[in-house]
Amino acid sequence: MLYNQFTSSLSKNLSKLGKSQVQLSSGKRLTKPSDDVIAARGAMAYKVSINEIKQFNRNIDEGLSMLGLTEIQLSASLNILNRARELAVAESNDTATAETREMTSYEMQNLFSELISIGNTKLKNRYIFSGYLSSSQAFNASGVYQGDTNNLEVYISDGIKTGINITGDTAFTDSTKQLSSVLGGTAGMGTLRITSGSGNPVTLPIKDTLTNASPQEVRDAINAPMSGLYNAADTIGTGTLTLTAGTGSPVTLTVDAANNTPALLRDAVNALDMGIEARLATDTVTNEVRLFFRPTTAGETFEIEVSGDGDGEDTDSNGLSALLHTGLQSNLTTTALGIEAFVINDTAGKRLLFAPTTPNTSYTIEVDEDGNSSFSDAGDTDTSGLSRIASGNLTGSINFFMIIDHMKNSLSSNDTAGIQGSIFLLDGALDSNINTTADVGSRLKYLLDQKDRLEDNEISYIENLSILEDADIAEVALEITKIESTLEAMRISSLKSLSQSLFDFLA
Repeated sequence: MLYNQFTSSLSKNLSKLGKSQVQLSSGKRLTKPSDDVIAARGAMAYKVSINEIKQFNRNIDEGLSMLGLTEIQLSASLNILNRARELAVAESNDTATAETREMTSYEMQNLFSELISIGNTKLKNRYIFSGYLSSSQAFNASGVYQGDTNNLEVYISDGIKTGINITGDTAFTDSTKQLSSVLGGTAGMGTLRITSGSGNPVTLPIKDTLTNASPQEVRDAINAPMSGLYNAADTIGTGTLTLTAGTGSPVTLTVDAANNTPALLRDAVNALDMGIEARLATDTVTNEVRLFFRPTTAGETFEIEVSGDGDGEDTDSNGLSALLHTGLQSNLTTTALGIEAFVINDTAGKRLLFAPTTPNTSYTIEVDEDGNSSFSDAGDTDTSGLSRIASGNLTGSINFFMIIDHMKNSLSSNDTAGIQGSIFLLDGALDSNINTTADVGSRLKYLLDQKDRLEDNEISYIENLSILEDADIAEVALEITKIESTLEAMRISSLKSLSQSLFDFLA
């Protein structure tokens, strides 16, 4: 009995000693679930949460790398666009020559190639602007986007994921403008109906004859300065017009009873055949008309001045002075359609680009190509002729490569209007780049803030896990000392008690 009691006590104390020594060496109070089932369950939950946070942080680090590199490349592309704009401003003035523009076109080609290189940036052997198609280049040598529109997303918290990339069709595109199909050398004949914002539709004849109109002619018709409104049947007063086209000599036209309606004055101006054409733009709701003028030679400048209209004012909104629009100086300088048109001449061919004169204003462009006064029949919705510039055939963006290519071609062909248009296009590209960079910056800040929150949560979970799982080292050391003292006492007492015989108990 004494032996059994001794061995049982020895086993228990040795077990306690072994457990305490394990706690001392590992620093953990819980070494297996049976040590404390409730605490072990809580500790396991904390460990799962901590592991999730570690994975979320790895995802965030991936996003920070992707967006950080994207931000750097957007900054590099901004520098290219700024340089292109500097060149456009320098070569659009009168001091530039065909030779300087030709030399500048070579630099534009280098800027184009550099922009392609930026668009095809790689991270960990993946193209960062290609969307899901990250193993393929985002842009080919012509600047055509080859990726997709998918955003790469990662989970950064339970049930919350965020995009960590910008696709190339967004990063290198100005989506505020619309672009027609390729027009080649001609745009076709017919009538445009343009509606801007909440205004009335205005019909605009592109060509009065059955010959095709060039993209430049369509551009000049849309951008043409327009007079104030006239009632189509009323007289517009009398006086004198002085018309000057380009560097030509001024031509005087007397307006009298023979040509004092909008239609008659149009015909009189066109009969001069002096480099300026006149047309009528009709408000389809009020039936009021505006006279608009365009140069016979596409892109050429011109002037129209009014004198002697009989009311003592040559810049008001009455009589013949309404040609010059209300409150403007004595030279016709304004449009009234609400949109501007530009000819884009890149490697794909010539296209028309449209933008609202008031930012963020919606507009529609419809076509009556077959001359039947209908803007919605099958002949007006195909992809040939003038229909190529109708709203149904417009794409809602122009990429930066197309702008740079257009400017290069305008420089090499000494196209002043094209170079000047490049400034407007580059301004839009710069705004788009800044907006995209701001988007990337906000995503980076969001990820960094989320990373800080996760790190705070991780620290809290680790502290709570330590309370459940970690051993009190001082207490464990004291417990080991107590157990060792108990074992020593057992050893001494066992030497005495277990050495006795039956006769010692019987004595």
